[in-house]
Amino acid sequence: MPLYTYVVSYNGETHVSQARRSNPTGFADWVADLPKAALSAAARKELASKIYGGFEAIPNRSRVWRRTVTVAGTEMVIVAIQTAG
Repeated sequence: MPLYTYVVSYNGETHVSQARRSNPTGFADWVADLPKAALSAAARKELASKIYGGFEAIPNRSRVWRRTVTVAGTEMVIVAIQTAG
């Protein structure tokens, strides 16, 4: 399975997580890798309900997808990169 790197920008901080899976968009286990201080329990629950699907390929880039969601009133940008085959 390919290795995907998730770069998450939220509330002025950037976090990175990696996971092996069949595709970059249908999983949210990378959320558990975010530091506990980055998201409250309520914000984690809100994010979990919004994160599945919705990733779009970034134009003119190979194997890179982006998703933007609002969590606890703040924009979160998630970039998924297929970093290994």
